[in-house]
Parts: sequence; C-alpha cells; structure tokens
Amino acid sequence: MTASSDPGLLALCEMSPLAAHSRFASTDRDEVQSHVAEVFCGHSLSVLNRAAALDAELDHIRLGGVALAIMRYGADVIVEPGLLQDFYLVQIPTRGKARISFGRADTVIEPGRASVQHPAAPLRMHWDAACTKVVLRYDRVRFERFVEGCVGRPLRAPLYLHPEMDLSGIAGQMLLDQIKSGLRCASQLGGAALPPLLAAHLENSLMGTLLFTQPHDRSEEFAGAIDGTEPRLVTRVRDYLAAHADEPIDMAMLAEVAGAPVRTIYHQFKRTLGIAPLQLLRDIRMDRVRRELMDGGADANVTRIALGWGFEHLGRFAAQYRERFGETPRDTLRRHRTGRMN
Repeated sequence: MTASSDPGLLALCEMSPLAAHSRFASTDRDEVQSHVAEVFCGHSLSVLNRAAALDAELDHIRLGGVALAIMRYGADVIVEPGLLQDFYLVQIPTRGKARISFGRADTVIEPGRASVQHPAAPLRMHWDAACTKVVLRYDRVRFERFVEGCVGRPLRAPLYLHPEMDLSGIAGQMLLDQIKSGLRCASQLGGAALPPLLAAHLENSLMGTLLFTQPHDRSEEFAGAIDGTEPRLVTRVRDYLAAHADEPIDMAMLAEVAGAPVRTIYHQFKRTLGIAPLQLLRDIRMDRVRRELMDGGADANVTRIALGWGFEHLGRFAAQYRERFGETPRDTLRRHRTGRMN
C-alpha cells in the first residue's frame, strides 16, 4: 500500500464487496472490451505488451444514476473512449497509476488523487499493469437534472469540472466517505438488491458531493443561485410543466395554473431561470425524447418519438437536439440500439 492510499477504501476494495452484485473476470481482450463498454461506453482497447495477457476484473453496482465499480485490467493498456457524451466520470486509483489525457490536459493519477471528466472533451487513458481503480459513472441526464433541481434553473451545457481532485482535501474526503458507505451497504446486503430509498440516498449523496465540493466553471453562479429563493409562482409553473409535459400546454393555461398574468409569469421566469416558460417546456420534452431514444429497441423511431413529444418541425428539432446534447438524435438511437461498443 502506498502512503497516500486511503486505508479504509483499500481494505473495503480487497473484500470485493460488489462481486455478489455484478462480477466479471476475463483474459480475453474482445470479451473484456465488450463488457466494459456495456457498463461505461464504447472505446478502443490496446494491450501495449503483446506478450502480456489481460487479467481483467470488473465488479459494479448501480445506485440509480450512478454506477460504482472496482476494476483493473492486469496489463499495460491504452483505453480510448473519446467523448464520453452520456456521463461524467470520476476515477480513483487504489493501486498502481494511470496517465489521463483529457482534452488538452495530461496528468498522472496515483493513490491519493482522482481524475474527473465531463462529457464534452475526448478522453484517453494509459493504465499500468498494477492499476486498480474505484470508478464512478454519473449518468449525464440524471446528474444534470439533479443540478437543475438544486440550483433552480436549467443547465444549458455540461459542467466543466476541474479535472483533478486531491483526496486528502475536503472534497476528496467527503467523496471517499460516500463511496465507502456505498461499498459497506453493498457488502452487508450480499447479492440482494439495495432498497430503493437507500439507493436513492446514496445516489443523491454522490451527486451532491461532486456538485458542491468539486470546482467547476459555474461554481460562483450556482452559489448565488442556491443562496437565493425561487418565487413560488416559478416553482408552481415549473412543477406543472414537468408533470404535464406530455399534454398540450400554452401560456393561457400556465396563467391559470399560476394565478397570475402571462406577463408576470414571463418576467419571473426570465429573472429567475433566464429563459421563458415555453423554452423550459421544450427542454423538458427534449430530455424525454432523449430518454426514449436511449431506452428504445429495434422498433424505436426518431420521427415518431419526436412527433409524439410535440416537435413538429423535425429539422429544427434535430438542430436543437444536437446543440443540447452534442450529437444528433439518430446518433443517440444508433449507439444505444447496437450497444455502446461494437
């Protein structure tokens, strides 16, 4: 054990607390690549020493929108997923080290330090043969909706989180505490599923810790938003939009819901959230479309789903979708229909 390892985390990891929930081990490169893609995303995998054999292990559990994993490759490998797109990623080595190239940054992480990645920059990793990591995969849609719920305003683009975390600092210690709680719960329950309320609590704790302790490009803006109070009118209308997004809605209807003139609603929304009520409705419906595309099977159809959520102008819809999520609707459907890795 290196001096900078967290003894409690390392001891928990060596107990294999997630093995009863989802256990994978293989020495076959294609099998390893395929399984890791199912848990995380599509990627290329290269073993640097052709004479070396993989000895990969991946145990994981899902806590709502957060996947908690312990994994290793057992050989020197290059893993290149490119843009993560659908998730945020935190990687915490417990043994060995990894070189992380993320966007324009290049760093080496070892026990005592973590790397943090957002969906909008390319990622390339070099794991050494001794490297074992605890990995957190934050589903982008659920994490960003969590952020919106905390700050009371729409998130128009992904958070650009600081790419490194010192685990000896406050943020790192808080995150380690949440991870160890999750691992202990998983260990105590054996192979039994976590009770939904417990899973939701762990999910919210992990999301909140990342949002409120790790610096990002909108930390100051969010601090101001959290200190403020959202007008009841805005809360009432926002809740109505979320609950009735699959129904026809116009401003006259929202005025009735709010018990206030259309003009008042509009100005309150612009002042508090920075957008108009019907723009928020469009964003909510766009998120529902994406969810259906990600869940869609062989019969899923972009046109049918978009029309079903009220997007009549398909060209404009496709452009707005790409602006919001960084890919076309057909790209989303194609990736999730064929699996995250071919």
